Amino acid sequence: MTDQTVAAPKKPEVTIQQLNLGYNVQQDRLLLRVGLSDDTELVLWITYRIARQMWQLLNGETSLPTADSIQLEASPANAVEQFKQEAQAVENLKKMDFETKYQPRKEMLNDGALLATQLKLSGDNIKHLDVICLEGVTVGMNLPQPLILALCNMLQLSVRESGWNMGVKLMPQPQMNTEEPVDGGVEKNKVLH
Repeated sequence: MTDQTVAAPKKPEVTIQQLNLGYNVQQDRLLLRVGLSDDTELVLWITYRIARQMWQLLNGETSLPTADSIQLEASPANAVEQFKQEAQAVENLKKMDFETKYQPRKEMLNDGALLATQLKLSGDNIKHLDVICLEGVTVGMNLPQPLILALCNMLQLSVRESGWNMGVKLMPQPQMNTEEPVDGGVEKNKVLH
């Protein structure tokens, strides 16, 4: 008699479809809602301390311009290269959809909003963010470059609303493309957040 192990069918990986980050005045916290491809969502409370940590971890991955991003002591070649990267980041933001209203999912993965207490970032090409929560729950998220850029942009907007100081002078937000597609349908290659 031989033992045969049958591998369980691999479940498709759940991906992030939509993000929503906003400031809650009563809680003095940010509320991060993550809409997933399996029609569920995660809800996380982000405190000022965690928001600063998130900005420090992720903003270096985006090249989003800040008022003090170009250093005076930088060589002209380095300053030009940084400007090109920042211009590309702004162009990439214009291709994203920040206008579509967040679509709540049918089921919440947690019983209520989890309170984030610590963040850990790892990975090379695709970053992986672990959000450690008060309840002993760790939420892991793979963050490709477009999601990092979107999350940092939403973080900037939410922090402006909250009045929190993130340790850098944020630039004014660029105007996002709000034009309707010519054919009246959904514009291709847009990332929905």
